Amino acid sequence: MAVARRRTDPAQTDELGLPELLVLADIGDGDHFFCVPKRTFQQCPTCGGSKIRNQGNMHRDYLDIIPRDDDAAVITISLEFRKNKCMLPNCGCVFYPSFSFASRYSRTTHRFDNVVVRMILEEGLSYTLISEALGRTLSKQVIGQIYYRRMNELESNPAEQPGWFKEYMEDDPDRLWRILRYRPRQRQNSYDSYWFLR
Repeated sequence: MAVARRRTDPAQTDELGLPELLVLADIGDGDHFFCVPKRTFQQCPTCGGSKIRNQGNMHRDYLDIIPRDDDAAVITISLEFRKNKCMLPNCGCVFYPSFSFASRYSRTTHRFDNVVVRMILEEGLSYTLISEALGRTLSKQVIGQIYYRRMNELESNPAEQPGWFKEYMEDDPDRLWRILRYRPRQRQNSYDSYWFLR
């Protein structure tokens, strides 16, 4: 695929709100965004060399959640990016671009993960109810993995902590220790509003 010749959609790029990505025009719909990374200077992460060769295009899907009107929408981001190889004789490293909007190897964005954490911490929802609210696109086991992974990331990187997380933690220094061992209980009521994005 000739990524360089594709047109981008500025309105959908703005709606997506991820500075590293451009949304492609005339493909996808309001719930499925086909994206490419913004072009940046490529440098080998191993040796720092700039003699880079494209080894082909890769594809990865991410679940994300974006504010829309007075509610929110769960969307799929289909990202096409290049696999690169350093051509310096003493290196030969094969590498992929790194993105700040998601954890490495993750199939969900940090924005999506933050919403899951808030649903658990502030509403006390169970993994099962969150899975149902998301149309069972993710199992309750995956919801639990997202929760614990994101909580550990937020604990280890204070600069990345959103304001609501800092406010939630600042009045009780031992709260994080308890949260990381907390298993939310099943609640009887259903849940279908993404209020925490407003």
